[in-house]
Order: sequence, then C-alpha cells, then structure tokens
Amino acid sequence: MFGKGLVTGMSVTLKHFFGEKRTLCYPEEKLPMTERFRGGHLKLNIKKCIGCQLCAMTCPNNALILKVTTDENKKKHMAEYIHNLGRSMMCDLCIERCPVKALSWDKNYERAYFFKDYMIYDAVEEYDPEPEEGGQKAETITPAASNSPPPAAPAVNDKGGDET
Repeated sequence: MFGKGLVTGMSVTLKHFFGEKRTLCYPEEKLPMTERFRGGHLKLNIKKCIGCQLCAMTCPNNALILKVTTDENKKKHMAEYIHNLGRSMMCDLCIERCPVKALSWDKNYERAYFFKDYMIYDAVEEYDPEPEEGGQKAETITPAASNSPPPAAPAVNDKGGDET
C-alpha cells in the first residue's frame, strides 16, 4: 500500500497526542528505574564478597582497584573497593562475573560532579547493610569525606568584601 509508513507514523503520533500525559516535578518526584538500569555507584555487599578479585580482572578499563586482606583464619576480606566512575563504561561485566552476586548498581541516575575527584569512591566505605531480622540496622559506615561537596564559598559583594 502506498503511504503505509506515513499512516503508521501518524497513528503513533496521534496516539501519543491524545494519550495520557505523564509529567513529573523532577526534584521532588523521580523516575523509577528498571531492574536492568546500569549506572550510579556500584553497591558492594561486604557480607557476601569473598575477595576473589574477578570483578577487577574482568573490567576492560581498569576502573576497579581492590585491596584484599587476609585474617588469621586465611579468609579474605575486602579492605578497599575503589570504583572510578570516570573510567567505567557501565558495561556490567563486573557484576556478571561476580560468583556470589555481591555487586549491584544503585538506582541513582543523578551523577553530575563538578570535580573529577568526586567520581572516585570506595564502595567499602559506602556500604550500607540491609536491616536485619529484628528491624534494627547494623552499623552504618558513612561515605568517604573526599566524596562530600566542598564547603560553600562566602558571598562577595561588588566592593570585594564579605556580605553579612
């Protein structure tokens, strides 16, 4: 049929034109992310991690730097798990390669940084364990101080002095 592409395109356009409109007030409301979303920070479950370093070996850009310690029982523990977001391709190879599924992406798509140093973070320091059976949260480790934004500069007026 002649013009079949035009009719198909116009039907899609009209369906969206007369369909339900979805508008979000962005800072207050956020889009829900799907399960397959790749982005944000890597979340490392330290309780599951066995320290095999397969994720770092699999990373094609060497975006992962790991430091593993062994205790007196010769069990490996993750001391540092540094992820460089600036080098990461978000290819998901590290997550697929993990034998115990200790890695996952968080669903935060707001990744705008002013300084390049803020794109490097330690996933061990950002580890936030899930609530235990009793409803109490285990010890929470706060994010690294290097990832916090710099202090705000004092406002300067036109005459060069500080505003009060």
